[in-house]
Amino acid sequence: MKAPSMLPLIVGIPGPVLEEDELRSLEEYPVAGIILFSRNIVDGEQTRALVRQLRLLEPRPFVTVDLEGGMVNRLSALWGELPSGAEAAAVGIPAVQALGEAAGAACRYLGIHQDLAPVVDLGFPEGLLSGQKRCLARNAGEVARLASAFHQGLGRWCVGGCLKHFPGLGAVEIDTHLELPRLELTEEEMEEHIGVFEALSEEIPVVMVAHVLVPALGDPLHPASLSRNLVQKALNLPGRPVVVSDDLEMGALEALGDLPDRVIKALQAHHHGVLVCNSFDRLPEIAEAIAVACREDRGFAQRLDEDVARLGTLGHGLCRHSASVPAPDENTVSHLWERARNLCK
Repeated sequence: MKAPSMLPLIVGIPGPVLEEDELRSLEEYPVAGIILFSRNIVDGEQTRALVRQLRLLEPRPFVTVDLEGGMVNRLSALWGELPSGAEAAAVGIPAVQALGEAAGAACRYLGIHQDLAPVVDLGFPEGLLSGQKRCLARNAGEVARLASAFHQGLGRWCVGGCLKHFPGLGAVEIDTHLELPRLELTEEEMEEHIGVFEALSEEIPVVMVAHVLVPALGDPLHPASLSRNLVQKALNLPGRPVVVSDDLEMGALEALGDLPDRVIKALQAHHHGVLVCNSFDRLPEIAEAIAVACREDRGFAQRLDEDVARLGTLGHGLCRHSASVPAPDENTVSHLWERARNLCK
């Protein structure tokens, strides 16, 4: 069987302008989504033009970005800094909602359809993400309430969200960009972490799976992102969310094969889609690896068709929903970012 007409990939592009060879590559190897980074952002008009160009591709990819606030802010070159999730949470729900609204307005102004936020990892004092001020709270119920408020802020501008990082990185002390962590929590202890995803996955029906070993959840050998067992747990969350991997180029997976091999392993684990953020030049290799896997395994090919259809439905829904509300002007975005900052002073 042939590879699907659209690849189940969300890819990063190299720079602020889509060069002719890059455009040809995206035309030859269509992808479900594009993720933007600081390297793609110079000013508002340039970014809007870039997104418009991306949206001329067929099939049309959705456009996403990491915009949590604090240290994870790809748009700081445009409107400056934003408070972190933890800083907003310390003030309360109105500040978290204002943070989400600021992020949503910026995305809508630029034509971005989805924000890869909120973070719903529980805030352990010794955890890396807590130290980075990315966690909203320690208590699962409080995290769910605050994350919902952030998503409501995004929703005011019809921008989609994403729950991360399943099944929970709050207790992890090392950076998955560098190493593969192992969580030595019991199944009962993990229930609290997963409970946040269960509480929110109908409201925010996209879930990102992390690179972390969690033996208590039934797979001591594979990180969650490459584990069919753990990915299935994400797929079985209420609302049957769309499930995507975290960036497959991160150091946590370095010992688990070359990038095209990791893509195949993640898709065999039944993700709907996978992130490849910094290796745009390897898109032909990845596409060929997918094509070979489809020819060799009819079941894989059939499953991939279903996953691509689900991603396409997600993208269509995000784009249609986003277009249902007029985009704010730049002054409105600036005002909302200033408001989010002032509430956290």
